[in-house]
Amino acid sequence: MKWLRRTRADAGPAVPAGERSLVWLRLAVVLAALLPIAFFAGAARLGYLDAVKATSTRLDELARAAEDHAARILERNDLVMQQMLQLLKDDDDEALRKREVQLHEVATAILLRLPHIGSITVKNAQGDVLMSTFFPPASRTLAGPDWKLLADRANDEVMLTVSKHRERAAGAPGSTVELTLNRSYFDEFYRRLTEGDSRLTAALLNGEGVLVSSWPAVPLSDTLLAHGPLVKRIKAGEARGTLLESGVLASAGQRYAAFRKVGDEPLFVAVTQDMASALADWKHQMLVLGAVLLPITLALVGASWLALRRTRREIEARRRLQDEAQQREHVEEALRQAQKLDALGQLAGGLAHDFNNLLMVVSANAELLGRAVPQAAARRELGSILRAVDGGGKLTRRLLGFSRKRAHHPEVVRPQAALDAMLDLLRTTAGKAVEITLQVDAETPPIEVDVAELEMALINLVANARDAMGHKGRIRIQARPGRPGEGSEGSLLGYAVVSVSDTGHGMSTDILNRAFEPFFTTKPPGVGTGLGLAQVYGFCAQAGGEVEVASKLRVGTTVSMLIPATAKSAQPSRSEVAVVSKLSARVLLVEDSPELSSSIAATLEKSGCVVTPVSSAVEAERLALAPDSGFDVVLSDIVMPGGDGVALATRLRTRRPELPVVLITGYSREVRHAVGPDLEILAKPCAAEDIVGALSRAISAQRPDSPMH
Repeated sequence: MKWLRRTRADAGPAVPAGERSLVWLRLAVVLAALLPIAFFAGAARLGYLDAVKATSTRLDELARAAEDHAARILERNDLVMQQMLQLLKDDDDEALRKREVQLHEVATAILLRLPHIGSITVKNAQGDVLMSTFFPPASRTLAGPDWKLLADRANDEVMLTVSKHRERAAGAPGSTVELTLNRSYFDEFYRRLTEGDSRLTAALLNGEGVLVSSWPAVPLSDTLLAHGPLVKRIKAGEARGTLLESGVLASAGQRYAAFRKVGDEPLFVAVTQDMASALADWKHQMLVLGAVLLPITLALVGASWLALRRTRREIEARRRLQDEAQQREHVEEALRQAQKLDALGQLAGGLAHDFNNLLMVVSANAELLGRAVPQAAARRELGSILRAVDGGGKLTRRLLGFSRKRAHHPEVVRPQAALDAMLDLLRTTAGKAVEITLQVDAETPPIEVDVAELEMALINLVANARDAMGHKGRIRIQARPGRPGEGSEGSLLGYAVVSVSDTGHGMSTDILNRAFEPFFTTKPPGVGTGLGLAQVYGFCAQAGGEVEVASKLRVGTTVSMLIPATAKSAQPSRSEVAVVSKLSARVLLVEDSPELSSSIAATLEKSGCVVTPVSSAVEAERLALAPDSGFDVVLSDIVMPGGDGVALATRLRTRRPELPVVLITGYSREVRHAVGPDLEILAKPCAAEDIVGALSRAISAQRPDSPMH
């Protein structure tokens, strides 16, 4: 169960001057960690940019070399095709077939001179082969599917066909010279270009981005993973010059790539390097730098942290000394105040105890009078006597509560009636300059509390509110049903919320956090004891409820007591004389006051009991332990000369456990702790029906099969 919930307080405490050095030391710890990290991050960024720039420069230089090589090859191809076209002259197809041997010899000589050319082919306007270095002259009749089959086989060794057409005079159909280039020639060149560096890839691509040749070898079906903008730039010729982009060859993973267009032809060269290898040196440098900076950073942070801890311990030790000195002063003052309260409490407790006996005499005789004279039971005067007894009982409970000797006496009450009855007392506590308003919701559920403790809690809250407002202002007391979700989940029936709000100066966070500490007060010496809110906290805890505090500086404070609702019915008023049940029992009455003993005995005898009164515990024990005593129950007071009721009940329970004992006292909490929680206890003053009922329950609990009524 959560007894206390603190909410909404303004204005946090200022930082003490002694902690300013801690601020600088904390800053030193942060800087000792952040500066090396910032240096490392800056160095890493610069190193990364340098690595990328170096990779860009190298790839661009290699791409330029590849471009120059491809351009020279294209120039030679153009010269070869010009030479072959001149050799063809203006002959028709039949004349060229007759010269096939001559053409084949010239073409073969060219192939021997230029190893990059794989084959030279001459075709007529219909695409028929007139001469080709693929075949000897005797095979010149091959055409159609047979030629295509042989050409496909040859394409395993060659790549990239270039051609030039010859126009004949008078518009006659001309011939075409085709050159195919050796793939292995380009592969070898790209191998030498990359100098055996496996991290690099050199490639030749056509205008669609299809890979034609590369080193290391990449399948011809692989294409440049050309996200649209890059291919468009290559096709548009923007690849000439330095172009470093994150390009990808489909089988090679993510790489840096430099692309360059070869002349005016739809050809491109590319030199690429995978990112991991391009950044390998940079990563190694960062690892070395990190290995150097890490121990330096740890050393700086450790030194700053040790200095911070040492300074914090010194400040904490100094603060503890100051707190101990202040606490010693508070304890000494509280001890002096407690001694005063104890002296007053002893006096109040003694007066209340004696006054309770007098009230018991008045109550018992008034009830006897009502039973003896039926006409008197209905008269207003007798009801006034009983109401005065109730009022006197509440007064004694307040006195015993002040002396810390009062028993806890919970009863079911309706807040609507209970708060209205306390309003005059609360207005007297607040003073004439303070306006008090009471608002009680008709739906507020009944609660089971000690009414005197509830009254004391409200008096303490009203007194605190009065002092917070400077003895003038407005206090509002409210009671309402608890809203859904309000309070803890311990009460299935909900809560009755009783709150006290003021228009005072409010509480700051540090004061709010200590508000419920015993002896803590912000009032001047001699004005407050620091026990008011502690009593409120104890009351709510005892009732199974909670306390909520909402405070705002210069606005006011609201203290709300969330008290669990009960399904029990409120107890009837004693303003009317109740009918006492009959009880046939032999009662041993132990009471040292003759008047009270006589009144209780007469009440019990009217109810059908046989009463044997004694004035001391010693005499009661002697009679109760006698073999022929025959008593059904013992009714004993606690405070008596020559012994007390607690000791008597303990001895009788040990030696005669079958004999029930009922006690009348204001010390029920201590008695239950001493002799057990199942002991029947009555708080003075009590009505006749309460005494008879307690005796009946005690006898029935001891001997359930014995009819008592």
